[in-house]
Amino acid sequence: MKQIFLTLSAALMLTGCNGTFNAKGDAAASDSDSIVSAADSLLEQGFEEGEADGTEAQGLSIYDQQDFDDLSALPSSAEETDRMFNHVLYVNEETEPSEDDPAGLYTVWVVDERWDQLRRVLTTNPTAAPAWDQMQGKNANGVEVPIHLVAVASSAQYASSDYRKIVVEGCPDGRNTWTYIIDLVDRTAIQLPSTEGVQEIDMDKGEIIAASYGYYPAPDYGRYTVNKAYSLEGKFLRQVGEPQPE
Repeated sequence: MKQIFLTLSAALMLTGCNGTFNAKGDAAASDSDSIVSAADSLLEQGFEEGEADGTEAQGLSIYDQQDFDDLSALPSSAEETDRMFNHVLYVNEETEPSEDDPAGLYTVWVVDERWDQLRRVLTTNPTAAPAWDQMQGKNANGVEVPIHLVAVASSAQYASSDYRKIVVEGCPDGRNTWTYIIDLVDRTAIQLPSTEGVQEIDMDKGEIIAASYGYYPAPDYGRYTVNKAYSLEGKFLRQVGEPQPE
């Protein structure tokens, strides 16, 4: 079963969300379809082996069985925000942001369509404070925060090809975009020091490119934007390009 998972992961790493190769070189759509078909076969094999060895037959789910709920628990107002094959992320706006409550209240959900499994990932906490004071300096790393202190999640997207890491974001203070990396298995959250949101996710490299603003010193003054690369563990990797004036 473990070997099947490793083989499937290798197959998924070769394909992007649109079914084409992200690795060097190009492949026809038919080649990509063949890989997806092979991945489906591995999933079915894993499901059958689960039945044969007496374990719960939940295929290659990365979650514990008790994590899941019936699909009927998904709010009807939840909106699909990202999809990777049969794994789908939803965000539901529980309370609309307002002048008195600019953060609003959100829930994030994940659905595994292979087995019709639903899991609530988190409920935001609009009173949670940001960790800016722990992320000082231009090369600052992200900071781990309790998952119940994620302040906002008006958007969600996958960050890793094994479905384990996602990124949620929002602008609860009307000025800065707060960005969190969520580990769906360990149930941990890391806030990134970026203030202008994710610009790109490179699943092949395991990197998140996020933007932040800064201010030019005298006599220039003015504000600029700079992109920085972070690992999926929230570690600062490098600056990407030169700062751009706003």
